[in-house]
Amino acid sequence: MSTTEFSHSKKAGVRTADFMAFVADRNTEQTLKSFVLEQAMPHTHIAIGGIDDAIAHLSRIERSPLFLLVDLHGSTMPLSDLARLSEVCEPSVQVVVLGERNDVGLFRSLLKIGVRDYLVKPLTVELLKRTIDVSERKISPVMLARVGKTIAFAGTRGGVGVTTLALNLARHLAEETHRRVAYVDLDLYGGAANSMLGMQSNNGLIDVLQNVHRLDPQYVERTLLTHGTRLFMLSAEIERGTESPFKPGALRRVLELLCDSFHYVMLDTGSPSAPLAAEAFDHASRVYLVTDRSVHSTRQSIRLLRYIEDRDSNPQTSLILNNPNAAGTGKVQTSDFVSAVGRNVLHEVQFEPKALSIAENLGEAPKEKAPNGFNHSIMRISNDLTGQHEMAEPSLLRKLIFRRG
Repeated sequence: MSTTEFSHSKKAGVRTADFMAFVADRNTEQTLKSFVLEQAMPHTHIAIGGIDDAIAHLSRIERSPLFLLVDLHGSTMPLSDLARLSEVCEPSVQVVVLGERNDVGLFRSLLKIGVRDYLVKPLTVELLKRTIDVSERKISPVMLARVGKTIAFAGTRGGVGVTTLALNLARHLAEETHRRVAYVDLDLYGGAANSMLGMQSNNGLIDVLQNVHRLDPQYVERTLLTHGTRLFMLSAEIERGTESPFKPGALRRVLELLCDSFHYVMLDTGSPSAPLAAEAFDHASRVYLVTDRSVHSTRQSIRLLRYIEDRDSNPQTSLILNNPNAAGTGKVQTSDFVSAVGRNVLHEVQFEPKALSIAENLGEAPKEKAPNGFNHSIMRISNDLTGQHEMAEPSLLRKLIFRRG
């Protein structure tokens, strides 16, 4: 039941264990055992069980633990169950709750009743190390400061339309929804984003990545190129064959500072296998994977979804099915694509034969106005990202008003 033997002394002031955990499955139990061994925690108790088991155990011992982790698996009324648990715990206990779904409402409710943090399975040792500061004997504080969202765009192959979709989404968010947007082109050798905006790169991305130790908001602002009043660009264009002139992990600090100043930080990852792309996925709150209806992209979609989502951050990932070329025979049908990947498509973007090419060459926004065309697709993706819903058509609104009258 426990990783180490612990004292059952009835002596006043002696805790029976510094760390206790009650979890529902063996995999989580093993992860916790690895964590306490790595942290050399001498007095621990890890058991298979739920909140009722935790209540029963805590009611039998004289002192509560310093840290308590409980699994909500099987709990139909988690707030009520945790209220019962609080009755047998000392106020000083630092409680971490483990669940199976990313529920912001539940998370906020748990914080209000005194829970220090809410973790979503699968649990990892790295996640526990970030949450529980053993040396300081405290749970790392949950930061509730309002910060921008980091959105990563990746593609299953070259030419699938990642930059076209990501850049026009960034432009739409800046011009139509009045958000401040930072677009970061992670292709160090010169991505297409600058030319699509009619701009030249100033190698600002290299500058900030090389000087992470000196960065502050003013430093980052000075490196950004501006397009209008709300869209900002950070990019690079170094010579082919040049090695990355910065250390791994540098991107994290840059993103932290950008998220303090922008509603959205859009990351055009370039090749998903590049080191900066991997860091982007680690720090993204949302990932859009752009694919097309080819057999190769279908296979790559399966692999990349697994690669992106198999990390501690577990970013929400959505598929965008693009049609960058004219319709032809031999393409995978949308229904077959969905069946093979095992994931629904957020939106399918139809082929646009002319407006996109003209806009990209002129560095302008596409002027296409078709009811289900490219700009409509960008609006749909924007609504998904911002949580807004499209307004009903005026004719439909009039019908509803007349019916109610």
